[in-house]
Amino acid sequence: MNKEKPLKNDSLLPDLCHGQELLSVIVIAELLSVLVVIADGGIAHFDWVQLGMVSMLALGIALLSALLLCKTRHLLAKMGFVTAAGVSFAAILLVVLLCTVFAQWLLQVWGWGDGFNGWQLLEVSLLAAIPAGILLRYLYLQQQLRIQQKAELESRIQALQSRIRPHFLFNSMNMIASLIGSDPDKAERVVEDLSDLFRYALTESQTLVPLRDELSLCRRYLALESLRLGDRLKVEWEIGDYGDDVRIPCLALQPMLENAIYHGIQLLPDGGKVSVSVTRKADRLNIEVKNPTTPIMQRHKGNRLAVQNTRRRLEAYFGQTVEVSSEQLDNCYITSINYPVKLV
Repeated sequence: MNKEKPLKNDSLLPDLCHGQELLSVIVIAELLSVLVVIADGGIAHFDWVQLGMVSMLALGIALLSALLLCKTRHLLAKMGFVTAAGVSFAAILLVVLLCTVFAQWLLQVWGWGDGFNGWQLLEVSLLAAIPAGILLRYLYLQQQLRIQQKAELESRIQALQSRIRPHFLFNSMNMIASLIGSDPDKAERVVEDLSDLFRYALTESQTLVPLRDELSLCRRYLALESLRLGDRLKVEWEIGDYGDDVRIPCLALQPMLENAIYHGIQLLPDGGKVSVSVTRKADRLNIEVKNPTTPIMQRHKGNRLAVQNTRRRLEAYFGQTVEVSSEQLDNCYITSINYPVKLV
């Protein structure tokens, strides 16, 4: 998979074209307008007409500056930090000058002003320079915090994945060892299939994968387990129409199937059936794994670990609305996953 190379300084400022950042710029501009009017006439003589005029100028400057910085974001990313910061600050001051000149001309047309006023232009520019610098600093720190949180998130996801893979590898090696003595040819085929599975897992470990690919991996894993357990393992698939846009962290489902076998099917003398159900309702996906058990079987720590890791990995991508649960009902152990289709 080809990945787009990150730009040199793409993290200088956040995307100001939409989202919380744009709302923050608008709110700050309006608050500054209120402060300017209060500083000019005081609260006792608060002029709402003046507030409207100042607000229009401030919002015009804020929105045009945000648009300019947004559209030139990739150009700024190619510059050094100091150069990019200086160009951003100069761009805002240029917008201030142009908007102020336009406002003076507009007031003259309406008969409310005397036209161009150099001192007023200088005054507005100086008043705008201070909050512009503070705002740029705020947006920069906000972006750096977001980058740090993203890096910590990726590290946490990698840590969770590293706890899953050794468990998978250990059990897989045991399966191969059990086949070498009884059926060397079958053991060779298992090694080849496992190499394909691990190649997929290692290649896609840092990204979300299509659900169909994850289900394909799970089918191959269960096929390998069927070689070891024989007729003791039966599998039932109930796959609904979930769409092509559904994605899931790599190796999110396989540990649950592994637990269903090693803490359920394998411990039963006659084995049993593992049922996998996938359904989509609106923008949420529900995955359910069922396996037989007995009331005397206690919940194994491995089950809880798999559920916790899966929940954390899904929450890292899809937010706090993710639901991952497990419960034992009579002779059936059920693990359920429910999460939104769209990323946070």
